[in-house]
Amino acid sequence: MRKNIKLFKSIIFLLILLLTSSKAELTNKVIISVGNEIITNYDLSREIQYLNVITLGRVKKLNDQELRKIAVDSLIKDKIKITALANYENIIVNDEVIDNQIIQSTRNIGFRNIQDFKTYLEFEKYEFDEFKKKILLELKWNQLVFQFYKNQIIINKEKIDKKLKTLIAQQKKIKEYLVYEIFIEDVAIKKLNKKSKEVSTENIIVVEKQDGIIIETESAYYNNENKLINTKKSIEEVTHVKTNNQITIDDLIKNIKENGFENTAIRYSSSATANQGGKLGWINEAKFSQLLLKFIKKTKIGTITEPIPIPGGILILKVENKRSVENKIDLDKEMNQLVEIEKNKQLNNFSKNYFNQVKNNTKIEYLND
Repeated sequence: MRKNIKLFKSIIFLLILLLTSSKAELTNKVIISVGNEIITNYDLSREIQYLNVITLGRVKKLNDQELRKIAVDSLIKDKIKITALANYENIIVNDEVIDNQIIQSTRNIGFRNIQDFKTYLEFEKYEFDEFKKKILLELKWNQLVFQFYKNQIIINKEKIDKKLKTLIAQQKKIKEYLVYEIFIEDVAIKKLNKKSKEVSTENIIVVEKQDGIIIETESAYYNNENKLINTKKSIEEVTHVKTNNQITIDDLIKNIKENGFENTAIRYSSSATANQGGKLGWINEAKFSQLLLKFIKKTKIGTITEPIPIPGGILILKVENKRSVENKIDLDKEMNQLVEIEKNKQLNNFSKNYFNQVKNNTKIEYLND
């Protein structure tokens, strides 16, 4: 009896093993061979997931047939590169280069830092090591192409010099403003009552989408490029009733006249520049939004702008001084950049040509699904 039970258990175990093995083979079935490399159903599913990651889900809009074709083509390219690299084991990419490329790639996708990207990968159920492996493959391939063709890169100095002369000709003087700021948060706004006079169009502040409210400087407290005022607000709409932690605009202006702009900034400004008396420093006019530049340009040197309602509060700027400076170009830096651009352009062409050579010498066989 015991022998029969043992035999029965052995048969059940073998059946389970066979079924599991069959299921695994079905899941990981070879669908394409690329030279000595193979592509399985599992590879295809991971490649689709990779495409989903780097496009932030945009590939999901494609139908299954289109998505499958893109994934298959991508896998074949990878396998062809792996085949070529197999003969050159001496190609090594150091960790610093890999890390820098990962940072650049994640930024191109739309992430501020690696940790945010890793959190996203975890949510999408895609391993960071898989992504890193993709990056490493491309770096090795680029290094291989560079080794083969670096001596064939030809830099046309005459062409580069011509581009530099064009850049120099485009140099012009630009204006800079020495600016101080006072930013008061959470200023109460009230609607004009019906008896109020109509506000002149000169006092109406409208923030258009292409402008935004932005000062591009490290010391500026605010950067509301995406927080726009969508309705018209006038200076007269600012309340003149004090609350516990606020100051009226009238009292603020009065304080500036009596105690000076810097002292008022130290006392009342919510900006990070408050401790420096609101000093933003010399700022290139290109760093201001068109809206703020309009106010600055019509403000006399040594005086202040009218209060500017912006998202989150009221901004007052003091235009302490202005100057014109040469927009000088670092010729060496520009030269190096132009040379690098030309090198990369030629290497891209060499890369395409070499890839096609390897592909033409690689047998690609599509197996029955």
